[in-house]
Amino acid sequence: MMDIRGLVNAYQLVVAPRQALVDETVSIRVSQALPGQKLTIRARTIDELDKRWQSYAVFTADEQGVVDVGRQEPEAGSYEGVDSMGLFWSMRRVEKGKQRDAFFAKNTSAPLTVTIEIEVDGSTIATSSVERLFAAAGVRAIEAREQGLVGTLFMPPGKGPHPAVITLNGSDGGKRDSTAALLASHGYAVLALAYFKGASRKLEGVPAALINIPLEYFEKAIGWLQERIDVDSEKLAVVGHSRGGELALLLGATFPAIKAVVAGSPSGFVHAGIKYAPTSLPAWTYHGEAVPYLPYKSTFKESMGFFKNFITRTPMTMREGFLKRMPGEGVVEKVSIPVEKTQGPILLIAGKDDQLWPSDIYCEQVMERLSAHKFGYAYEFLSYEGAGHFLCFPYGIPSLPPMTRLSPGGGVTIDFGGSARANAETAVDSWGKILGFLEESLRGDIVDRVP
Repeated sequence: MMDIRGLVNAYQLVVAPRQALVDETVSIRVSQALPGQKLTIRARTIDELDKRWQSYAVFTADEQGVVDVGRQEPEAGSYEGVDSMGLFWSMRRVEKGKQRDAFFAKNTSAPLTVTIEIEVDGSTIATSSVERLFAAAGVRAIEAREQGLVGTLFMPPGKGPHPAVITLNGSDGGKRDSTAALLASHGYAVLALAYFKGASRKLEGVPAALINIPLEYFEKAIGWLQERIDVDSEKLAVVGHSRGGELALLLGATFPAIKAVVAGSPSGFVHAGIKYAPTSLPAWTYHGEAVPYLPYKSTFKESMGFFKNFITRTPMTMREGFLKRMPGEGVVEKVSIPVEKTQGPILLIAGKDDQLWPSDIYCEQVMERLSAHKFGYAYEFLSYEGAGHFLCFPYGIPSLPPMTRLSPGGGVTIDFGGSARANAETAVDSWGKILGFLEESLRGDIVDRVP
């Protein structure tokens, strides 16, 4: 084994910038190593559940004794190929020395510190860190608790008035202040709005489950934003994912004040409510009546399939079940969201390997409906090959570990589709396109769709 004691002080590890928004690229460079020397670079962090996450990559220093992560491909590690941010998105949760499939818990807007370490022959010879920001300098958080609302408004610097965005979580419930703050850092007034507790059981003021949620609640949120002098009342968008994507499309079709919609992994149909699992009860109401929805009916064969997955420790998927429950001709119009009523552009995003539900097919159906009704605004579907359910904002965030599978315990694993690399790459690409869409829709002049 090489004696590195005399070389420790010679190595130079440069991580730049040391503080940056989470969607900004970070450079990692090692110099003054021995030419041809093997180095292991590790990234470590702790999420908001106090769980450890880590990644690694093995490199060989070039003839100048340099390893540049942004220019060199690792010989081994948690990711493949040349990738400046590979060490960040490829981090996995580690418990008792074993990797575990899990969500990366990051709901608050507090910075995330990632430690970078250099190892030679099993010894750490250099350490640095980078602070990943979700809120840029000057972004302010304002609690929204009036009129029964439960949310946090993130305001960018400046007097405004600023265009506004409402962000909507999916079937896990709660709200994501982290991603709302990130979007506010790009110049928008962003309301992270909770509408049921779900997994956020300590959240007060909203129903426990996704059942009988009145659309009037969101109408109040729209009005609350429009009353603020620092918000442009004529420039309002909604962004949602999964059931939040379904909701975003439904709100756009219901309230003319909404001038742009971004729906990630959505459904163009209204589905039943959720209370820990799908129910036969409605998810949404309006004017005291249930919004027509597609009832959930679990078959014996489907139940036995889940039981088999549990016994064999095979990852569970739900895509096929939703495909079998596609509405027939007599029901489809009743439960379809009338997206053609939306008073502004629509952006749909889905992965072709979504294993939670067939959001890619749902998006194609929405596109067909918009075309059939000669929708008067721009509409686009970003379809990503190989990507799964959690592929875009506000869940898929550049450089954060993407979600592909969840192992909640008891030997159960849920497969949401996609690979870590595909979902990570899609998060970066779709984020840029979401920002471009919002810029054009809320800051530029909205024009009619070109036939």
